[in-house]
Amino acid sequence: MLRESLRELDDVVLVHSCPTAEDAIFGAELRALAAARRIHLIERFTTGRGRLTVDDIVAAVPDLAERSAWACGPAPMLDALEQHYRESGMADRLRTERFRAAPVVTGVGGSVTFTRTRTSVHTDGATSVLDAGEAAGVLMPSGCRMGVCFGCVVPLHRGAVRDLRNGDLTTAADSGDGVLVQTCVSAAAGACEIAL
Repeated sequence: MLRESLRELDDVVLVHSCPTAEDAIFGAELRALAAARRIHLIERFTTGRGRLTVDDIVAAVPDLAERSAWACGPAPMLDALEQHYRESGMADRLRTERFRAAPVVTGVGGSVTFTRTRTSVHTDGATSVLDAGEAAGVLMPSGCRMGVCFGCVVPLHRGAVRDLRNGDLTTAADSGDGVLVQTCVSAAAGACEIAL
């Protein structure tokens, strides 16, 4: 959308949030556009700082209320932005795009334990590991949230997950197996442990 619209737009502010600079989708291209003064790029890296909030966006873009805005990202962030725009009487200035893999196959669910944070949550067979982790307050790497970009790939420490797109089962007996899973399109298939 940005590539196509830059011909008509002369004042674009892009707030991009991801875990690290290396995780930025199209990072090099966006930085080149900023260096050429085609856009004003604000990068916010969540590792060590936490998720981007509406307050962060308002602080980063002081004239936000005067701009039309397009947003895509995790559902909780989009929900908060929509609420902010509604309560500010600017709902018509915000467009959102929600990325969500539609589950085709669901499993039995089970407990998901995040080994580094020692957080455990029970999920149904239709809730992705990414959604379960975020709901439990675990900072999760993510990107497109539909299994395309591989920004959410993490080690499966132990147990099994089911791919929500096709039902394929992925298992790991222990952390030495080196099994990686996409958390945005995988759901617990019994008890599992994720190395986060």
